[in-house]
Amino acid sequence: MNIIFSQEKLPAEFRGDTADIGLRPYTSEDGNPSDRNRPIGSWNQLYLWANVWDSSTKREGQDASATLQWNGSAPSTLIAADAAANLEMMDNRYTYMRHPILLRFYSFVGLSYAVREKQKAPIIIRIAVIPVYVWWNPYNVDMKLMDANSNPWGAYFGEHRFMPLLLSCNTNGSQNVDDNRLKNWTEQPLSPYAIPFTYSNQRQIADFGASFRNKSSLSSEGKGIKGTPSLLKSGEIVIFSQPLVTIQSTNYNDLLNNEINKSKDKFDLFPDNFAFKEGWSQNPEQTYGYAVGAGWLDNNRFENLDGSGSNFPDSKLIKVRIRFAENYNEVGSTPHSSIQAYLLTENYNETSKKLGTFVMGAGLMDSRQLNTPGEVKGNKTDPTVFAKRSPSVLNINWGVWEEPLLDTVRLPSDLWSTQQIPSENSTDEERSGWAFREDVTPQANFIAYYGVSVKWGKPPVIGAYPEGKDYRAKTWQHSSPLFWGGQMPTASELGRLYSPYQFEVKNANSDFFPITISNILSNDGTRLSPFGGPGAEQVNKIVAAELPFQQPSSLAGFAGCRLTPGWYRSDSRAAIAKRFAYQSGVPGVGIGNAFADPMLPADKVFSHNEIMGDAALGDFWDHGLMINDALWDSWFASSLAARPSSLGGTGREELKTVLQQAFSTDASSNRASGIANRRFLPDLQGKPSEAVVEELARTDEGYKHASKYLTVAGGFNVNSTSQRAWEATLLGLKKRKILYSRSGRPSVLNNSQTSFSRFGVASSDKSHVDDYGSIGVTQGIPDGEAMAWSDLRTLSDTQIRSLARNMVKEVKKRGPFLNMSDFVNRRLQSGEMGVKGALQAAIDESSINSTFDELSDMVIAPKGGYPNQDAARGSVYTAAPGYLIQSDVLAVLGNILTTRDDTFTVRAYGELANREGVVLSRAWCEAVVQRGINYVDPVNSPETPARQVNMKSGALEDTELSAVNKAFGRKFNIVSFRWLSPEEV
Repeated sequence: MNIIFSQEKLPAEFRGDTADIGLRPYTSEDGNPSDRNRPIGSWNQLYLWANVWDSSTKREGQDASATLQWNGSAPSTLIAADAAANLEMMDNRYTYMRHPILLRFYSFVGLSYAVREKQKAPIIIRIAVIPVYVWWNPYNVDMKLMDANSNPWGAYFGEHRFMPLLLSCNTNGSQNVDDNRLKNWTEQPLSPYAIPFTYSNQRQIADFGASFRNKSSLSSEGKGIKGTPSLLKSGEIVIFSQPLVTIQSTNYNDLLNNEINKSKDKFDLFPDNFAFKEGWSQNPEQTYGYAVGAGWLDNNRFENLDGSGSNFPDSKLIKVRIRFAENYNEVGSTPHSSIQAYLLTENYNETSKKLGTFVMGAGLMDSRQLNTPGEVKGNKTDPTVFAKRSPSVLNINWGVWEEPLLDTVRLPSDLWSTQQIPSENSTDEERSGWAFREDVTPQANFIAYYGVSVKWGKPPVIGAYPEGKDYRAKTWQHSSPLFWGGQMPTASELGRLYSPYQFEVKNANSDFFPITISNILSNDGTRLSPFGGPGAEQVNKIVAAELPFQQPSSLAGFAGCRLTPGWYRSDSRAAIAKRFAYQSGVPGVGIGNAFADPMLPADKVFSHNEIMGDAALGDFWDHGLMINDALWDSWFASSLAARPSSLGGTGREELKTVLQQAFSTDASSNRASGIANRRFLPDLQGKPSEAVVEELARTDEGYKHASKYLTVAGGFNVNSTSQRAWEATLLGLKKRKILYSRSGRPSVLNNSQTSFSRFGVASSDKSHVDDYGSIGVTQGIPDGEAMAWSDLRTLSDTQIRSLARNMVKEVKKRGPFLNMSDFVNRRLQSGEMGVKGALQAAIDESSINSTFDELSDMVIAPKGGYPNQDAARGSVYTAAPGYLIQSDVLAVLGNILTTRDDTFTVRAYGELANREGVVLSRAWCEAVVQRGINYVDPVNSPETPARQVNMKSGALEDTELSAVNKAFGRKFNIVSFRWLSPEEV
């Protein structure tokens, strides 16, 4: 695989003009899928991922975002979108897609209120909806939120886009309260499209797209002042919010007449007018700047409200309610074409016009379109600001929230109770003095929030919807947001369980009290946000996805490549959305692992589950199992690959140079420097080294011949039932030098223990489980670096021996393994052997992951009707960074493992006897024979397989071997021969 991926482009048989060529083509026995045009994995994506390190060579159609950016020692990445794609980000022929992962998107509803500082003036009440994002850079390199053309990363926001908000109150333009008016629902002032004639600020801030910057502020005229696009450090979690107004005053009119309101006019559709900034103050006073509602609830005067204090009558309270629109017909001000939930709702039809889907878009913005005005005319509701769109970051139909978002929020009566109510005999002067309130300090509180968040370890303490339900899943294993399978267009129990995201909503119920932000989104500064919620793991750095610093040198080293299929050509938005939404058995960590997917029956590789709304989206394949089956017995990673010329350097050694080093016959040269995997030894087969180099460097054919020129030193048969043999193999990894990232730069870790890393370059030199402390609220580390879940795992000799002992048990239970995919994969059967592969089972039985597994409240047993309940049970942390999985081990040992022996010691005995049977002489001999690469009949070349997969049909086909070769196969060569003495027998 290394040689094929070192070429300028894949050979023609692995490329397609209109569709990806899959690692494992479909065959008829795989089932009856409703949509067959779905390749299992993608050669194109694997090729692009393996070469993402190489910034020195731009391949056809690529721009600078396709590869890592090197500063001379450390790499970073831009947001990657295809140069050739006109609009859709998922047109991924030319790059391996990457962008930040949304951990949370919340809208906080705030209310501010006070009395104007003049006599007999009405009370002012304003409402604001404040969006807050939490973005995560999951990669092992820093990520700048821009593309190669300096376009920033942005997102849609605004409630009108997914679930429009409706408002009712009991005042509505009258000086008297009337609860009958609570029956009247309107979008004003919550819709950005409601444009009154007199008030330009009586609506939401109508920014249909806003980018994410390190800093942003507002000028006194209301113009947005943007900083540079944010740089998220490797694994970093960062919160983003709108810029705050700079004016500070206790004068409510001053607070309302701020920079934002000054910037608004009635046709304001300025994309990115107010870019988001890093960090959030959590101060409810920010609602002053973004509040809307002048002329809405400010007609109520104090003297029209009877009573005071705690005895203030309910009938005289100002009441406010907000709910989500349930039906398309309830929406008036908002143009129908702007409501994405309209077309993406479960059971949508022209009659019902039901709403309820949560939709949010994101993508790369066109810098030329920023700060350009738009106008609501006809169907044009969104400015064309997004140059590259993700069809949807989120598309989750959780059904309509069953209660009002704000259920009759009542303004506190003590707002009026600081002065005595005038008596009937009071003079007009006394009455006017009573209404004069210079001492009032404007007040504000958050009274509700709603939005989506990625699932975490513990169920949410507050805000879970539906309440009382536990929709946790094995987030890192089969419901990972890293793999973008978050779009669930139905609200079934099964869909909610399987989705990586959950919907949250919390209101103030019937009493007036603030939403406690610290209970929802713990945040200590800009870059200290938790991955979870209350009681969850308080971490602020998690590296969970790899962009390789060079090509991996083992098959399991490709485990970090996202297995989302390609489909890089499509003519419809719907098809692109499906492609983006596709989860369907795609594991969080792929090649080399064999975790069963709960959506598939244990004995099947295909199943159709009607949980997705769209029939085609209900197809589930066991991608991990099928890809392992496709690769482990047909391919290997020789480590003969184009590579960086120095550790962390920007130079490149071409494939031919590496081959020349590997096969040089010059006694003064270091041949081992050409073969990164030191367990492979060169074998020239009697040919000149120059001829071997030329043969392997051939563009379309070289990859087919590598195996005949390499031998494995010390191969190990996984069918061994010797515990001592397994111990020796595993302990042989002790003191192995590995790479780790130090301030973003690859550095060598001299380790005295047996260590494994999820990545080619570990994210830290510390093992999370052993050196960082237990799971839970973390304590930080002494050098002050950001807290992390490290992918590095260090095992003790005792743990290694336990692993060897349990491997023998698994071999006896499951073996003999007929081939390597049989060893790597789970069994297609019910029960424990159908849940995971043999090596993973041995790891889990060895208490290696006990730090995770022993947290009983983090071990789940979902009951949502999964076809394979056993696969859904277990720790929510399964396969998280630091949780040792079998690909971590196979990345080191995979190249030397085999399921048969090729070297045998054969002993023979012979004797000479006379006619009477008396033995006159005896002889003993010993030969060491080794299976070679050549067939017995030389008519077939060594490269000719006995059977091969048809890359188009997926069928396994016989090749044209001669009758002799079909019968006897490969030659055995005599490696050594000797006569034995009687004492040696």
